[in-house]
Amino acid sequence: MSVHYLLDGYNIIKQIPSLIKPKLKDSREALMRLIDTERPQGSKKNAVTIVFDGKDDCFFEKSKYSTDVIFSKRETADDLIKRLVKRSHNPKGIILVSDDRELGFSVRMQGAKILKVADFLSKITSRRRQQKKIRMEERKEISQTDKSVINEELKKVWIK
Repeated sequence: MSVHYLLDGYNIIKQIPSLIKPKLKDSREALMRLIDTERPQGSKKNAVTIVFDGKDDCFFEKSKYSTDVIFSKRETADDLIKRLVKRSHNPKGIILVSDDRELGFSVRMQGAKILKVADFLSKITSRRRQQKKIRMEERKEISQTDKSVINEELKKVWIK
């Protein structure tokens, strides 16, 4: 069963120093790149929508990334997120990623799940550790020369 991740965009960006750029546009781009390349949402079947506060003069061209991006325009991003959860046919299939307590409480009351930013991002760290472990295990491979030397030593000890 796939889930829909709603990301409180600026709330996440503020917590990741590497995403904070001089221009907000660059910060938003960095977040989308992170989500697209690291996939903390897991399966490709899981939808991701990033919600940003934005005004009528905030233009955004269609992203080259797999995430959907929504600007709140005449309301706050929090109000838009609440409305999206309320209008959803399956609020239990929504996971909000935010550390905003009030927002979290509100959408939880509507049936959505809440995931703290650190917990969401820990999936990236966990995956990176796992990949590093695999690479380390691959390095433990014994060369053919070393295998021959070991075999000769074992023959001396065991075969007389």
